Amino acid sequence: MSERREITRAAGTVGLLTVVSRVTGLVRDAVVSALFGAGLAADAFFVAYRIPNLLRRLVGEGAASAAFIPVLTDYHGRRGRAEADHAARVLFTVMAAVLTTLAAAGMLLAGPLTATFAPGFAATPEKLALAIRLTRLVFPYLVFIGLVAVAMGVLNALRDFTAPALSPVVLNVVIVASALALTRWIGVYSLAVGILLGGLAQLLVQVPALRRMGVPLSPCWEPRHPAVARVGALMIPTLFGSAVYQLNVLVNTMFASLLPAGSISFLWYAERLFEFPLGVFAVALSTAALPSFSALAQRDPREFRDTVAFALRLVNVIALPASVGLMVTAEPLTSVLFQRGAFGAHAAEETALAVRCFAVGLWSVASVRMLVPAFYALEDTRSPVVAAAGAFVANLVGIALFAGPLTSPGGSGPGAFLAAVTVSTSLLHLRHGGLALATSFAGTVNLLLLCLAYRWRVGAFPWGAWLGSALRTGTAALVMVPIVRAITTRVAWFSGTVPLAARAAWLVLAVAAGTAAFVVALAAIGGPEAVALRSALRRRLSRARA
Repeated sequence: MSERREITRAAGTVGLLTVVSRVTGLVRDAVVSALFGAGLAADAFFVAYRIPNLLRRLVGEGAASAAFIPVLTDYHGRRGRAEADHAARVLFTVMAAVLTTLAAAGMLLAGPLTATFAPGFAATPEKLALAIRLTRLVFPYLVFIGLVAVAMGVLNALRDFTAPALSPVVLNVVIVASALALTRWIGVYSLAVGILLGGLAQLLVQVPALRRMGVPLSPCWEPRHPAVARVGALMIPTLFGSAVYQLNVLVNTMFASLLPAGSISFLWYAERLFEFPLGVFAVALSTAALPSFSALAQRDPREFRDTVAFALRLVNVIALPASVGLMVTAEPLTSVLFQRGAFGAHAAEETALAVRCFAVGLWSVASVRMLVPAFYALEDTRSPVVAAAGAFVANLVGIALFAGPLTSPGGSGPGAFLAAVTVSTSLLHLRHGGLALATSFAGTVNLLLLCLAYRWRVGAFPWGAWLGSALRTGTAALVMVPIVRAITTRVAWFSGTVPLAARAAWLVLAVAAGTAAFVVALAAIGGPEAVALRSALRRRLSRARA
C-alpha cells in the first residue's frame, strides 16, 4: 500500500472515531452548559481545566507525538522490534516520572498559577478561590493523559490508531456520568471528579491495544538510554512549537478574565465548535500522516514532498467549507447545542460571536496542523518554533487591536497592565470575539511563516497546486452561503419560542443543503479535488451496497 493510500486509510479510521469523540464531546458540553451555564462556577472550572490541559498539550499529547513517533519509527526500521520495544518501555517510565513531578508541582503552585492565568478573578475572591481549589484537584489528570499520549505515540508508530482515537470518547462519557450523578451533591466539583476518573479510564483503554501489538508494559528506568536523549532533543523545542494554539488560547483566557463574567465560558463553548472539524479531519489526518511522513523522509524525499502537497490539498477540501459553514450557522449551532437550562439566549448569542471569529482562522489552523508534522518527520523542530513565536506575537497584537478596552480588576498587577495596554491600542471592540479573532490572525501568520520555512528547508513549496486547490474549493464553499442563509433566516433562533426539535430540524436541513451545494459546486468547477471527492463517494456507495 502506498503511503498516500495509507494516510487516507488511517485518516479515515481516526476520523471516524474522532467523529464519535467529538459528538460525545458536544453532548458533554451541552450537559455542562445546561447545568452550569456561563456564570461564576463555569468560568472558574474552565480556567482550572485550562492550566493542566496546556501542560498536557505541551509535555504530553503534542510534544510526545511529535518526538516519539519519528524516534520509534526509526528504531523499528533500523534496529528491529526488540530494541524498539525496549525504547518504548524506557520512554514510558521516564515520562511517568516527569509527569508525576509536574503534577505535584502544579498542585503545590495552584494558587499563584491560577492568579497569573486569570488576573481578572482578583476582583471576585470567591471565583478565584474556587478556581484554585479546582485547579489543585484537576492537576493529577496530567499524569494519566500524558501517559495516554505516550501510548498513542507507541501505537501510532506501529500504525495502530484505533485505541488512541477512541480514548477521548471514554473521557467524555465519564465526565457526563459524573456531572449527572454528582452535581446535586458537590456542584461543579463533579466535573473535576469526572476528569480524574476519565483520565484513568483513558489510560486503561490503551492496555489491551498495547498487549495485542506485543508491546511489553513493565517499567524500565534507564534515563541515559539514547532514545531518551533523542526524544528530549525533539521535545524541548517542540514544547512551544507544537502547542502555539493552546498557548494563545491560554493568553486569551487571561484577557477574557478582564472582560464581563461569562466571557471565559463563551470562548470555551465556541472553541468546542471550532475544534470539531479540526478534530474530525485535520487532527485525524495529521495523526495518520506523521508515521508516513517519517518513513518517506528517510527513504524518498521526492515522494515526501508530493505526499505533503497531497495532504495539504485534502485539508482544503474539508477546512474551507467547514470555515464558511461555521460562519453562517454559528447562531443555529449555539442555539441548538447549548441554549437550555442555565445557558440562556444571551449566552448563546455571545458564544455565536466567538464561533464566527474563530471560524475565520479554521483553514489556517488546519493547514498548520498538517504542515507541522512534516517538519517533525524531518526532525526539524526549529522551524515550527520560529513560526510559533511569530504567531504568538501576532496573537498579542490581535488582542490589542480587536478586543477593545479591558477593565482593570484592581489588586492585580498583571491585570492592570493588560487593561492599560488595550485602552490605547484597540481598533475594534469585539470583546471576547476579538480574542477569538486574534487567534485566527495568529493562525494565519503561523501558516505563512511555516510555508516560507518549508520552502527554505525542503527547497520548494507547492504554491501553485495548493493555492489553486484553495481557490477552487473556496469558491465552491461560497456557493453554500446564500442557500444556507435562506434557510437559517426563517427561524428566530434565540427567541425561546421555537421548540428545540424544530430548531434542530431546521439546522439539519441547512447543513444538508449547504453540503449538497458545496459538493455540486465543486464537481462543476472540477480539478483534482472533485476527482478525489467522486472517488471517495464511489467507494462509500460500493461499501454500502456490499
